Amino acid sequence: MNQKNLNKNITGTQREDAPKSIIQQDRDKFLSYRFEVMEDDNIYSVSFNGKLTENEAKKLLAALRNCLYENMADCIQTYLEQHNLAYSGFISSKIPSEHNKVMELAELLLHSDRCSGFESYFGNADTYYLIMDHQKWDAENCCHGCYFAVKKTLTESESSCKYNIIGQAFRYNEVTDDENCYFAIRENRNNGSLYNIVVSDSEPVLPSFGCVDMLGILLNIDSIQTVEQIEKIAVK
Repeated sequence: MNQKNLNKNITGTQREDAPKSIIQQDRDKFLSYRFEVMEDDNIYSVSFNGKLTENEAKKLLAALRNCLYENMADCIQTYLEQHNLAYSGFISSKIPSEHNKVMELAELLLHSDRCSGFESYFGNADTYYLIMDHQKWDAENCCHGCYFAVKKTLTESESSCKYNIIGQAFRYNEVTDDENCYFAIRENRNNGSLYNIVVSDSEPVLPSFGCVDMLGILLNIDSIQTVEQIEKIAVK
């Protein structure tokens, strides 16, 4: 399994340390950003207010390739400071993940008809990035897990949000070697409803075990439309 590292109301260890020297004066133009990674055992979350262009946000994500998910907060804050990107209200946290809640969210991301159901999980962030790379074995030698990359951004009019979702939930029985998977590439329409670009409920698109480049999927999530694109990016 590669680096594996969501969140309702985060109550874990928090840190607030935005240097005043780089806080932008025109705070009305700030947007709220949130980055979350859910792994087997923990949820890592970073949120702050800032004003990043699409290109700057993508470069920030790319910078995370060079760090472990547990060091995500330091990496993001260092990037913001080194590139003189104005921000405020920086908060990071780490809390234990709960398997049932992770899989509950995975089900919602794969099958919900509308985006409105996500807000209780994602909060009110204007821009939200999520990676889920989660597995758990039960007492019957079955592994339940999921892989997800999710991106939420404001539309140009800032009156609605754009969602891109790519994910797979699976169950593997080690005794019988049976595997059940459901994979989907999803987007939302202007009326808030979600639709599937690609669905697969037979063979897994993402391997249940091994190295899966979820950050690579997230970085390219706007342009991914086919299983072939996923396989080239995600499977190493």
